[in-house]
Amino acid sequence: MPGMVLFGRRWAIASDDLVFPGFFELVVRVLWWIGILTLYLMHRGKLDCAGGALLSSYLIVLMILLAVVICTVSAIMCVSMRGTICNPGPRKSMSKLLYIRLALFFPEMVWASLGAAWVADGVQCDRTVVNGIIATVVVSWIIIAATVVSIIIVFDPLGGKMAPYSSAGPSHLDSHDSSQLLNGLKTAATSVWETRIKLLCCCIGKDDHTRVAFSSTAELFSTYFSDTDLVPSDIAAGLALLHQQQDNIRNNQEPAQVVCHAPGSSQDVLTDLSAESEVLDVECEVQDRLAHKGISQAARYVYQRLINDGILSQAFSIAPEYRLVIVGHSLGGGAAALLATMLRAAYPQVRCYAFSPPRGLWSKALQEYSQSFIVSLVLGKDVIPRLSVTNLEDLKRRILRVVAHCNKPKYKILLHGLWYELFGGNPNNLPTELDGGDQEVLTQPLLGEQSLLTRWSPAYSFSSDSPLDSSPKYPPLYPPGRIIHLQEEGASGRFGCCSAAHYSAKWSHEAEFSKILIGPKMLTDHMPDILMRALDSVVSDRAACVSCPAQGVSSVDVA
Repeated sequence: MPGMVLFGRRWAIASDDLVFPGFFELVVRVLWWIGILTLYLMHRGKLDCAGGALLSSYLIVLMILLAVVICTVSAIMCVSMRGTICNPGPRKSMSKLLYIRLALFFPEMVWASLGAAWVADGVQCDRTVVNGIIATVVVSWIIIAATVVSIIIVFDPLGGKMAPYSSAGPSHLDSHDSSQLLNGLKTAATSVWETRIKLLCCCIGKDDHTRVAFSSTAELFSTYFSDTDLVPSDIAAGLALLHQQQDNIRNNQEPAQVVCHAPGSSQDVLTDLSAESEVLDVECEVQDRLAHKGISQAARYVYQRLINDGILSQAFSIAPEYRLVIVGHSLGGGAAALLATMLRAAYPQVRCYAFSPPRGLWSKALQEYSQSFIVSLVLGKDVIPRLSVTNLEDLKRRILRVVAHCNKPKYKILLHGLWYELFGGNPNNLPTELDGGDQEVLTQPLLGEQSLLTRWSPAYSFSSDSPLDSSPKYPPLYPPGRIIHLQEEGASGRFGCCSAAHYSAKWSHEAEFSKILIGPKMLTDHMPDILMRALDSVVSDRAACVSCPAQGVSSVDVA
């Protein structure tokens, strides 16, 4: 659902996002109203004192204000429950209700200020009554402060600049003025995203490499979200629907060939997302040697230290019978693969084991070249080995599609998704298709995926399930070597909190990691301790382990 337009600007909230906040405020307001009514009825006889008439008037007027607010919030919540994400027609009165609700804050603030002044004016009444009224004043200001914080949270710094181009069609975008507008929006969006990322990663150092990572990552995120008109809750609903959809597809697939029965730091993620590429300077017969620029620079730094400082030559002079094995996790896994490739000319027997490496590492030619000396290990739905610009674009398109084809209100999707994540259930019950069911609540035709874009985009083709083509700046990159996929057998808890999980291992093609999978373990599966626990589970059952190297590829020793 496009963000709401209030006071002439777009906000990071939609008209169907107010069900849960409205319910919470309604409960608080009703309980507060009951408490004030109880206080007044029980102690109104004690208000016959100096200043008591003012306090009595304060309570009566406050109850009237609360009753009006309760009615308004109830109306907002009921209207917000209507329609679907892409069908805002039944919620067209929401903006008027919000204006009324915001207007009611002014008399509330005035009355809370008067109540504070009257209580502080040395009222000579029963102490219980005075304390109760002080509590009502404090609660009034707490709710007012919470409202201000909520407004700040949903404030979109780009909202005023986004509004003019949300309705621009293809012909309008070809004009010179429109081109200047889009360039200005891109610069502003990059700046906003850079600020957000810096706040999110405030504990990370401020060196030159970090600043470059901040800038590059901000540019990627601003490009990724620049042409959509989705609010955060729309994305959350889309992810919930995609998770159930993926589980449904997985349950209907036949099991793959089994070989063995049985959080990275924020700095790493920043480097993973710095998705520009460069030509890898190595001695090999591969022509297309394109590699991830950020990770390549990290590997080049380690390579220069190893060679220039004589670390490797000194190590082999002490233990010449040893083999060179390079190991890394996450960003370190990608750097280890690149380092092994750089060292292979001087050390042909080098081997690399990359644990949870980033997907967008290097070109297809290098990926095929590395299969003879690199093995990657990926656990479950780990997002990092699936993270690339191409996959992000594909995920965005799938979110747009599943949101546009949903015939249930957003609050039901989020509640159902939360239940599914916590307790599981039948993924067939996902509300993603218009199956001709009960649609009496729909008063307008559903909007299509294209309506969720802020501008016409020829790069989108909603009729295809294939990943989107990458832009020239971000060509498709692939994971290193051959891939062993560790998958959990059975269910050990939705969030992996049970230590009795068992895992199986299978050789997998890189195409199996061409889509980002949604689930509560997409982040936890990347943690080194959980990955090691899965490996221990496989190794403990090694008596039943049968090695089945991929056909047509030379064998690699797997520890």
